[in-house]
Parts: sequence; structure tokens; C-alpha cells
Amino acid sequence: MNTSGKQIIAPEEVMAEVHDIKVQPVPFVQRAGLKLATAVGIVIAIVTLSAVYLLISHHPDAPTLGMLKDYPDNNQAIEQYKELSAIAVKSAQDLFQTIVTQALLPVFTAILGYIFAKSGSGSSGA
Repeated sequence: MNTSGKQIIAPEEVMAEVHDIKVQPVPFVQRAGLKLATAVGIVIAIVTLSAVYLLISHHPDAPTLGMLKDYPDNNQAIEQYKELSAIAVKSAQDLFQTIVTQALLPVFTAILGYIFAKSGSGSSGA
């Protein structure tokens, strides 16, 4: 397989292959909906990355041998680590669930449903 030599095909050749298919421009409403869905998807990605960063930055360090020497009971250090870890995970999970799952995801789904319902119904969207 020769991957170094790329062949450029003219648009007329491509359209000659699919001569039976009519290409129609996408209506303005669907283009706007697609841009809005893209924006909401980007916001979802930013919030998700923020929640992951919050989790990583607030997650406590695992107890080391030096820390275990300071506690008379090693189980107390491990239990304290578990509690602090649960608090960090809970705050990131609550942030994600409140913003993404309950607010942005239904909007995103509604926008995509509108876009695909309009394209599937054959109407012009205006």
C-alpha cells in the first residue's frame, strides 16, 4: 500500500459517481441548532474537565508509613483518608450532576432531537 502518493480527485468526478443524489443546503434553523448544540457540547466538556480537575486537586494523598507512625491506631489514619476521599469525590460528583446531568444534557438532547427531527421530516425548517 503506497501511502506517500496521494491522489486528488476533482469534485466533478465525485458528483458524477453520485448523479442520482440531490444535495440540498441545510436550512438556517438547523445550522443554528447545530452551532448551539456544539456550544452546549463544549460547555459540557469544560464542566466535565473542571469536575475532574476539582477531584484531582482536592483528593487527599494516601497515608504513607511516616504518617502511620504519627497515629497510635493505623486504622484511624486509613478511616480519615477514606472520609477525605469521599468528600472530594462527592463534591466533584455533585458539581457534575447538578450542572451537566440536570441542566445541560437535557438542553443538548432537545437541540439534537430538534435538528434530527427536522432533517428526517423533509421540511425546510423555516
